[in-house]
Amino acid sequence: MIDRVTNEGIVETRKIACWPSPGCATNCGMLARVKDGKIEVLRGDPESPTRGAVCAERFPHLLKWLNHPDQLMYPLKRKGERGESKWERITWDQALDEIADKLKKLKAQYGAETLSVVEGTYRTDLYGIRSRFLNLFGNPGNMGTAGVTCGCNKTALQFALGGANLAPPVVTMIGLDKPGCFVFCGSNLPQARQVVWRNIKKRMQEKPKPKLIIIDPRRIDMVDYAEMWLQIRPGTDAALFMSWINVIIAEGLYDREFIDKWTYGFEELKKRAEEYPPEKVAEITWIPADKIRESARMYASEKPAFITLGLATDEIGRNGIRVEQARICLHAISGNMRAEYGSAPQGPGPVINGEMGIRDSMLQLEEKCTPEQRKKQLGSDRFKLMTWPAYEIVNKYYKQTYGVPLAMSGHNFSVAQPLIWRGIVERKPYPITAMITWTSNPLLNAGNTKMVYKAYKSPNLELHVVLEHFMTPTAMLADYVLPAACKFEVPCLSTTEDFTPFFRVGEQAIEPMGERKDDYLFFRGLATRLGFGEYFPWETKAELHNYRLEPLGMTFEEAKDIYTVASDEPWSYETINLRTGKPTGFATPSGKFELYSNVLKELGYDPLPFYEEPLESPISAPDVAKEYPLILITGGRFLPMFQAEHRQLGMGLREQHPDPLMDIHPDTARELGISNGDWAYIETLRGVIKMKAKVTTNIHPKVINCEHCWWFPEQPAREPWLGGMWESNCNVLTMDDPDTCDPLTGGWTMRALLCKVYKVRTV
Repeated sequence: MIDRVTNEGIVETRKIACWPSPGCATNCGMLARVKDGKIEVLRGDPESPTRGAVCAERFPHLLKWLNHPDQLMYPLKRKGERGESKWERITWDQALDEIADKLKKLKAQYGAETLSVVEGTYRTDLYGIRSRFLNLFGNPGNMGTAGVTCGCNKTALQFALGGANLAPPVVTMIGLDKPGCFVFCGSNLPQARQVVWRNIKKRMQEKPKPKLIIIDPRRIDMVDYAEMWLQIRPGTDAALFMSWINVIIAEGLYDREFIDKWTYGFEELKKRAEEYPPEKVAEITWIPADKIRESARMYASEKPAFITLGLATDEIGRNGIRVEQARICLHAISGNMRAEYGSAPQGPGPVINGEMGIRDSMLQLEEKCTPEQRKKQLGSDRFKLMTWPAYEIVNKYYKQTYGVPLAMSGHNFSVAQPLIWRGIVERKPYPITAMITWTSNPLLNAGNTKMVYKAYKSPNLELHVVLEHFMTPTAMLADYVLPAACKFEVPCLSTTEDFTPFFRVGEQAIEPMGERKDDYLFFRGLATRLGFGEYFPWETKAELHNYRLEPLGMTFEEAKDIYTVASDEPWSYETINLRTGKPTGFATPSGKFELYSNVLKELGYDPLPFYEEPLESPISAPDVAKEYPLILITGGRFLPMFQAEHRQLGMGLREQHPDPLMDIHPDTARELGISNGDWAYIETLRGVIKMKAKVTTNIHPKVINCEHCWWFPEQPAREPWLGGMWESNCNVLTMDDPDTCDPLTGGWTMRALLCKVYKVRTV
């Protein structure tokens, strides 16, 4: 909208969403004042779902991020060896021509399965288009996503057990004014989702105020507001939740009416939970039995109640997905899945006047991937929950129930990245010779950095294309680096990979700077050159958005002013399905929420949740613990950073948090001769890094916490430095051997590892 015309030019106000790059995953609504094509001022929009709130640490510096001199502006082609930091500037046409020609040759030599796509943080709204491209190319779906260890694994399980996504309120911003009890497990909102935490704190000041239970080995800031803090041993969350199920069933605190009408397998779950009495679980988790009972009663008694799992439980490798299975079983038996609480699985949308908008799944063309090709997908023979075997089962019931396909996005369809790296290096089960890396920096965020580096440096990888905003360590090892437009520079229309039954809308604030392009033009450009451009008829992303909104009777121009395009009514299991005239139920084999999962059983997995000891712990690996006596957790989020981003000096973000920090208890530090602020080494069986010691009583004496994704862009962008990626990168310490991964999803191990710490000695 045009605000005014002045002597100095046209001043407009645009409604935008602060998605990852430049911001974070909370997607705060913002107003951008634009003058002569440049953003002058940003402010929170009180009419947005986030009600005008913005993060204090990151938000004031977003324009410095946008205008930082290190932003990539032009396509680059590697000249020397990978890692020499020698580049030549080329045109987009040359880049796309050469990339397409190479893909044709590699496909002819090795088959379409030779291509892999690696992706991460939600920095795009085009996952449906990515799937469309791969299916038309003939690829079996070799997509390696960080979502395997970043929330998407949980969603895959939710589809298997409940037939739909069960998004917690911290994701949707819906229902924050309702809960009688919040449970946060491995989730530190003040650092990860500050705006959501601000809303919850406001609720804590009202009457009646909700109860708050924190499950974390650290005494995070949220503990100050909590009724209970359960200082858990890292990696034992499934045991705790199974004990909660034990207590709730034994004491009759469950919702018998909901269980009888809407769940399947209660007796089997009851029998399994009997194996986890509080006294036994107290020895496993370090949490006293009386606290286990008290917290279970509090959760079951205060209605409605939400359990929100952070990424911590996704990152414990083996047994990680079973934490989510126990959580959603708790959600069901306690009655908190009732539709009136706003926390029931929801069907697809948005649906307005009986018509549905075009979701990601309706763009993907999964039928173009043949049965023969599907069998070639990496990991589909062992990590079945997020590959074709589970997809085909769940999609059958999803289509029967809702009439549309299930999305082949990261949340329910993803290859375990460790298999991709080994497909490059070992060429097994077949050669992976081409890779597109977008929305991700795997040399920082993937497990076992040494293996990732080996793959990216391998001559077996004949083509590596990176789409990026900055020259990251991963981009430093690419053959082509293409400058991606950021969320300020493109219009957004998103179902968040079909996580949500509505569209999130964000207006384009400015034209792309330099020669940056949006991701849609990249995939469309390749498709045209590879011979299937007719499937990409929309010349621009804006045309694509209008196509997606057309069934709803609106244009993007109309939608951009309302941020969220939602259904007339939420679609839950109680909603009358227009296709059948009966309550929709759950899109599962039984038509109910499955406490005992028929899908997992058909895939060859245990249908019930259970606890399994972490692979590398004082109990499972006592010999290792003799040399590495401390338990390591990595990946804790911290402001003002988001994932591996915002490390560049000059934005005002790195200046707030200049050095990587490790949390260590005073007793442990004293024993090791380490003082607050000392640089210290952290060592595991895989490698050694260094961080500054933050001596604090907020962590258990036997646990070390180190920050994630640290690199130093001010260091040289060539070997051996590669932007300082080796110095303090916690994934140098983590493991990713496929045999150590979660057997359902392929999630690798980044927490509950054994380590030792010692002071850096200066001469």
